[in-house]
Amino acid sequence: MKKPIVEIKNVIKVIGNKTIIQGISMDIYPGEVFGFLGPNGAGKTTTIRMLVGLMGITEGEVLINGFSIEKNFEKAISHVGGIIENPEMYKFLSGYNNLLQYARMLRDPVKKERIDEIVKLVGLEKRIHEKVRDYSLGMRQRLGLAQALLHSPALLILDEPTNGLDPGGIREIRTYIRKIAHEAGIAVFVSSHMLSEMELMCDRIGIIQDGRLVSVETIGDFVGDKVNTALEIEPMEKAREFVGKTFPEMNPEVKGKHLLVSASRDKLPALVKELAAHDFEIYEISSGNKTLEEKFLEITEEK
Repeated sequence: MKKPIVEIKNVIKVIGNKTIIQGISMDIYPGEVFGFLGPNGAGKTTTIRMLVGLMGITEGEVLINGFSIEKNFEKAISHVGGIIENPEMYKFLSGYNNLLQYARMLRDPVKKERIDEIVKLVGLEKRIHEKVRDYSLGMRQRLGLAQALLHSPALLILDEPTNGLDPGGIREIRTYIRKIAHEAGIAVFVSSHMLSEMELMCDRIGIIQDGRLVSVETIGDFVGDKVNTALEIEPMEKAREFVGKTFPEMNPEVKGKHLLVSASRDKLPALVKELAAHDFEIYEISSGNKTLEEKFLEITEEK
């Protein structure tokens, strides 16, 4: 079992007489993309600020690579790189000279070989010597990733990394984020409102609501193996009653001209056979797994 890069242990944040974060605990491991989701005001930003030492912790502990963010801040934060929305660069300099400038700010020297390695990792080797003012937003985001990786962090924190990008740029950044995690073995912590993109990008997700961590699961476990199936069938109401008695776990309901059921894929053939055997007229069947967005809304509305 890999040792976690980030350990958040029963963290509580109280501001005035209000408890903002209510005892959250979670681990983030090397080589994974961990998505952090929640409605506005749920506590995402507060958690990130405590994670990087920009806000004090009332109770609990945050460890990064084994170092406490409060008791040993310099050692803990030395393992962290990050981008908050769009990175700011010197537009009159080339991408490469921007990286050289940021490298000079680091305590430990960065070798040319390391810069070349990072440039290749984010796919900028063909454009790195051009002026940043000529870069697209997607290229500037990739340069920001390179800058955040210069000091070989164990943890990369990204807040809305695809903000403002077109579909092509979004796909590019998603590809490089997964590459950074899976090939370089870095733990990537991503916060975003783009749920469809998070579903494609992340290995695990955590959902926070009202300051509480309500779920931490892999994408596969979170979305589940149940398939949403819509049947155009007659007579509709009798079909709903029949499925409710024969397969009550499928929770049948009528929406418009369709009967909707939720079932694991291996149960669908039995459902269709039973409906046909009882002389129901089936005109159309369409299926699809629940999306992360559907499941997220389901959980947060329940809570």
